[in-house]
Amino acid sequence: MPENWRRELQGALVYYGDGAVVTKVSFPSDFSAVRISNLPQDTNASSVVELLTTHGFVVQEDCVRIAAPKNNAHGSVDVRVEDAQFAKRLCEILAAKGADAPRAVPINASMPQTTNYRRVDSKKVYCSWHKATKTAWLNFGIGDTARQVGSNFSAGAYKVLSQKVQCAAPTRSTSLTGGRGYTRGGWLPRGRDDRNPSAWTIRLSDVPSLAQKGDVTRNISAKLAPNHVELSASSYHVDLPTANTSIESLLLQSGPLERWEGALEGAGKRFKAKAWFMNDEDARQATMSLNNTPLPFNKNGKLTVQLVHSARLKIPTRVYDAVEQEIAEHKQAWVEQHLVYIAYPPSQSLRVLKLEGESREDVAKAKDTLEAIIGGEVLMSDGEAVWSPSFAANGPAFEKMRQLERELGILIVRDKRRSRIRLLGPRRQRQEAQQALTELSKADSSSTHVIELDAKRLSRAVKGGYQAIVAAIGKDKVSVDITTRRISVTGSELDHRAAREILRGKDLESWAKQEGGSIAECAICWTEAENPVQTSCKHVYCAGCFENLCLAGVDPGPSIQCQGDAGNCRKVVLKSELQAHLPSAALEDVLEAAFATHLARNLNHLKNCPTADCPQIYRTAKPSEHQGGASGTGESPLITCPSCLKVVCTACNASHDGQTCAEHRDLISGGSKALEASKDKLGIKNCPGCGIMIQKTFGCNHLTCRNCQTHICWVCLESFSEGQLVYTHMRRQHGGIGVAEFPHLA
Repeated sequence: MPENWRRELQGALVYYGDGAVVTKVSFPSDFSAVRISNLPQDTNASSVVELLTTHGFVVQEDCVRIAAPKNNAHGSVDVRVEDAQFAKRLCEILAAKGADAPRAVPINASMPQTTNYRRVDSKKVYCSWHKATKTAWLNFGIGDTARQVGSNFSAGAYKVLSQKVQCAAPTRSTSLTGGRGYTRGGWLPRGRDDRNPSAWTIRLSDVPSLAQKGDVTRNISAKLAPNHVELSASSYHVDLPTANTSIESLLLQSGPLERWEGALEGAGKRFKAKAWFMNDEDARQATMSLNNTPLPFNKNGKLTVQLVHSARLKIPTRVYDAVEQEIAEHKQAWVEQHLVYIAYPPSQSLRVLKLEGESREDVAKAKDTLEAIIGGEVLMSDGEAVWSPSFAANGPAFEKMRQLERELGILIVRDKRRSRIRLLGPRRQRQEAQQALTELSKADSSSTHVIELDAKRLSRAVKGGYQAIVAAIGKDKVSVDITTRRISVTGSELDHRAAREILRGKDLESWAKQEGGSIAECAICWTEAENPVQTSCKHVYCAGCFENLCLAGVDPGPSIQCQGDAGNCRKVVLKSELQAHLPSAALEDVLEAAFATHLARNLNHLKNCPTADCPQIYRTAKPSEHQGGASGTGESPLITCPSCLKVVCTACNASHDGQTCAEHRDLISGGSKALEASKDKLGIKNCPGCGIMIQKTFGCNHLTCRNCQTHICWVCLESFSEGQLVYTHMRRQHGGIGVAEFPHLA
């Protein structure tokens, strides 16, 4: 599966560059799509790109999907582009071109599908169709001979061009003519007449189209040879390249292909081809629309299209060797589920395992089983992970682990970053190792002391300090991690003090590392590389150290860099190196960690949905004080989270459907309640017409708003178009106009 270096994470499409740097983050709203109709029937992706270019749009061919024509006159295509305004602009342009021009309508635009080793892939289809065949009739004068020859063909003892054919039971016929003729029973041999009127015929089907009469009778002995052989014409006539092109064209009507492997000449009765679509949905559509349909070059033949679900895992060869026996225990169950399991040969100390089948659920379950086996068992005791400081160093404890591996045929993985041990291999042997390692951890009474390497100490460590410490206190007690710039001393306080004193000393020249030293020395831990991998800059790492480097490198960001030459190399690790040297699970961990770092560095632009535990993210908008407009663009800052379905304002990053940002801020700050209390105390109300605050200081209960000129009853805030109506209302509803000091008005 080619790596496209993009992932769909937290509702966004994330693109990666070298060093696992996040280069771009896109959202569904960034894409738009159209369906263009009224096109020539022979329209292809290239001609669509040319059409769009004439209208000022730059579109790649893989953005175009050719739809199956619904009539004999026109074709249609779907075009998806990462441009939110593309669909609107194109529809406007084509609408102005007249009735005879292509027409476009907007359609739903999904994000492009991504690669992910943690998902079941459903983009592959198998295509097959029968090879062209002939029918052969073999005529015999004796029934027993016909039955014997027919039995040999049915059993596969007789073949035609090394291929087994179908043989019908012999039939008997009678001819009343003298020459060669065909009756319902079959062909009669030339020269037969009423002196020997009985004949027996066997009919062979699925005979290869290239077969001649001699190919049909080649395996039949002389005493059993038929009196006559007749061959039909071939069932269809088309060369294989043309047939492959025809099938590929049918598939392209459902969507763009990532890869196509046409059928090859070979044994068997069917041609078999494979196709990988860019998107799962296109593969499903092709299966539904094309399976069991007539072949374009043989209307009597059917095309078979099967959707295949796949899961792929890339793991270290040493892991595979340890768990191969455990995997084998599940193979028979997978066969019964019609699943195909393949372990590809190792490449660069890694192996790719693949599961395929027609049932997505069965493939997913088998993948989960495979991942559980590969993940191994974390060594636990009393609910805690078993670990000892000495396990991190390549000392006596490490040698004991290697001895256990050899004796028990298992793999012991030291996860130094998480301070835990993983055991892989047969269950009984794992249990034996668990007991031995638990006892080993309890017997270790040492503690770990850390020496932080500032610039001065690092320089002295490189110039011989580290080697001097190893010589003084033993290699089993000291380790270095250049990514964190720390030296760890596993031992007593005296050992720790000795190491610190050595780094303070001056006479280190005799311990200095020699230029052009062993290429097998890990650039991280400065010991002989375990399961070494080499980068393009020629630095070597333990496989585990390289994995830890990649995981640690994306934490501070911005990229994963080589730590060779005591951390001074700093060459960005290429994407190809990540793919070549990291197991699939570790690669996904690295990419997800890189995205988490990118989010932390871009909180002003990317936010998490405010709903608790909702993983969705979105792009923020500029603050807006009124609902329905952001930054004067006229676009609403409100979105509905596709995960939790809560309406979120991307301007103030809160959920306040029906309120402006200012109203929401005021509400949550308690300002609204305080304001209302002050208004009540001061006798202030809001105009029912425009909402402006108004206050009555004297006079009757008829007020006129200076802002909107609305006539208002102060008692109930009912509004009127003219003042006299207010007085009528007040007398009727409130028993007066509210001013005893003006009795003439009452």
